[in-house]
Amino acid sequence: MKNLFFAIGFLCCAFAAQAQFSIGIKGGMNTQVNKPEDIIVGSGDTSFNLGVDKLKFGTQFGVYARFGNKVFFQPELIFNSNKTDYKVGESSVSEVIKNEKYQYLDIPLLLGFTAGPLRFHGGPVGHYYLSSKSELTDFDGYAARWKQMTWGWQAGLTIGTGRISADIRYEGNFTKQGDHITFFGDKYHFSNTPARLMVGVNIALIK
Repeated sequence: MKNLFFAIGFLCCAFAAQAQFSIGIKGGMNTQVNKPEDIIVGSGDTSFNLGVDKLKFGTQFGVYARFGNKVFFQPELIFNSNKTDYKVGESSVSEVIKNEKYQYLDIPLLLGFTAGPLRFHGGPVGHYYLSSKSELTDFDGYAARWKQMTWGWQAGLTIGTGRISADIRYEGNFTKQGDHITFFGDKYHFSNTPARLMVGVNIALIK
């Protein structure tokens, strides 16, 4: 993490030395675009049948800085909270729904360019795990093994170049969703990496 923040600081200083900058706050919502039935494709030798029931909307808010105008660099720090409902079926009981909540600090590092009222941007994003709370712990044998840091990418556009603007982004990830879940030591197999669609509003405090 120290090396990451050092790199962000170095890029910010390089852009700030020769370009205008703005600082602001942002907030919005996100949702995964994968179908629930396509996420889990199998499990180990376990008495539990685990599947994704519903993917909930998540919330996000944070701060951003933008260095440059026509061509710009935009680092962000975003608190991201999400929730997933899992359906669990045992051989001796009916299927039940259990939810799992988790929070991350997202760190997008975006490069982009301005074209009229639009800004196009894209780049890597780090997901730093903060905390989680899962009702799956109600079952014996459940274990959670969250990775502290994972990586993905974002691409999208901003509509508006004034103090208030709106974002729409697509996010892909390099780590499979839910690879932290095991029951009695048996790891569940997930078919693909999670993808999210995000919308939000930006308010420039310094411009």
